[in-house]
Amino acid sequence: MTQRVYSLESEEAVLGAVMVDGSCLTKCNLAAEDFFRPMHQSIWRAINQLNVSRETIDPVSLTEQLERDDVPAPKKGWLEALVHMVQQTASTANVETYANTVRQYSIQRRAISIGKQLVDLQNIEEVDRHIRDLINLTASRKSYSCSLAEAMSSVIDLIDSSTNRISTGFKDIDSAMGGFFEDDLIVVAGRPAMGKTAFMLNLALSSSKPTGIITGEQGRDQVGMRCIAIDQEVSLHHMRTGNLGDDEWFRINQAIGAAKSKSIYLYDKPAPTIEEVIQRARQWKYENDIGILMIDYLQKLRGGEGREFRLQIGDITSRLKNLARDMKIPIILLAQISRDIEKRPMGSDFLGRMPYPADLAESAIIENEADVIMTLYRPEVYVDVPQLKGMAYVNTCKNRHGPTGYQAVSWRGEYLKFGDLAAFEPDFETTAAEKPTTDKWHYTPG
Repeated sequence: MTQRVYSLESEEAVLGAVMVDGSCLTKCNLAAEDFFRPMHQSIWRAINQLNVSRETIDPVSLTEQLERDDVPAPKKGWLEALVHMVQQTASTANVETYANTVRQYSIQRRAISIGKQLVDLQNIEEVDRHIRDLINLTASRKSYSCSLAEAMSSVIDLIDSSTNRISTGFKDIDSAMGGFFEDDLIVVAGRPAMGKTAFMLNLALSSSKPTGIITGEQGRDQVGMRCIAIDQEVSLHHMRTGNLGDDEWFRINQAIGAAKSKSIYLYDKPAPTIEEVIQRARQWKYENDIGILMIDYLQKLRGGEGREFRLQIGDITSRLKNLARDMKIPIILLAQISRDIEKRPMGSDFLGRMPYPADLAESAIIENEADVIMTLYRPEVYVDVPQLKGMAYVNTCKNRHGPTGYQAVSWRGEYLKFGDLAAFEPDFETTAAEKPTTDKWHYTPG
């Protein structure tokens, strides 16, 4: 027996409640297409037309509107049908419940319809479009109209809520930035050997949200090994050579056990296309409700439109920004820094080669789309200065939402582990010129 995917009783209860009390309309987040019966769809459209015209919503006014719209009347006529709905309305108190029932049945019907269409589709772009439509069914219908007072009041909920932000895993960076926010495209860039992939995996392991990782640079075995090193501080070199002690084997098993409770999903196809990235991300969103997506790395992705490489990169970056907005999650995108940076002098503060947005390959295109640009910098890669050992910089050099600046963090290369650096104090005397700067933030409105 086929299950019914509509409730005519709930639909009539909503229509009747609005005719009894027009203010009920504001409690019903519905479109005409949410109603199953065509007659009810016509009535709802007429109700909204009267509301726009600031006319009274009652059976008489609705009858006149429906007749003006030349909508075919039921056998007993519009007025009698509408009066009957009003008479059946015992109370308007439960109108929101009835409206939610109408909405849920509408979602079910459209999901069934999309599912049937997906069965016969072979074109990947059409499949992707239908998957996007399927995901969007569960999104709340947003009202784009409000008063200034309502907009200001919503700020209180934003400030009080922590659900729309994700910790970076670093206290000082969180304190300055507030973490990662939905809809944002965050570019993390650096030269080779600076630890971009390791930094991304540190972020993933500290994330409180289900996380998807597109790893076109590293295979799953390498990612798994790196995550064990980070999570349980097992020497990466020991794992690669097989020279492990009993305690290290114990910690490897501890890491594997802990990973079972983490919602982290990998896709390790080499050099994936942007279409494959988008399709996989939407599948993860639908099946696992991921709250953040991480991609390693931009220049490895293929399939961008344009004859020139810079145009392809621009198209890919733009599509990833749109994906972040579409899925309402932050996307972390790793990117390479131009080698020209290595020609710059280090300077007395050792910060001369710290990357900035202009150092990104195809910088102008990426900078236009990115909400946040962070660069990684480890001066110990270039100079052998004892006080720089185990030290890295995270430079937030673009932030649409507020502060920019750099923050020193710890780096334990044996375990590929970044961490907070509460204070950097060398174990021996240094001059002011030799002592590295650890913290510099300034506020620049986005």
